[in-house]
Amino acid sequence: MKTMRPRLRRANPVCEACKHGFEVTYKKPQELRRYLNRAGRIMPRRLSRMCAKHQRRLNQEIKRARTMAMLPYQLEESVPIGGERQGRGGRRFSR
Repeated sequence: MKTMRPRLRRANPVCEACKHGFEVTYKKPQELRRYLNRAGRIMPRRLSRMCAKHQRRLNQEIKRARTMAMLPYQLEESVPIGGERQGRGGRRFSR
């Protein structure tokens, strides 16, 4: 006989835009920068904790701000550790 384990439920993420009623717009790049990671990439929904509707709007507004040069496309220079490129499995290229 199988024993039933209780299911663990995650707390429902509440969208900040829905909760506080702020509008996502390209005119406020300092607020949009909160949703970029250190490399300058747009954070996924599970990390930004936005609903699908506002995540789509966020992506659109970040891309619009980048086009208008209000946000950079890349924040930091990403250089691999050791300065060399690595192949699959951590093997270094022989060239």
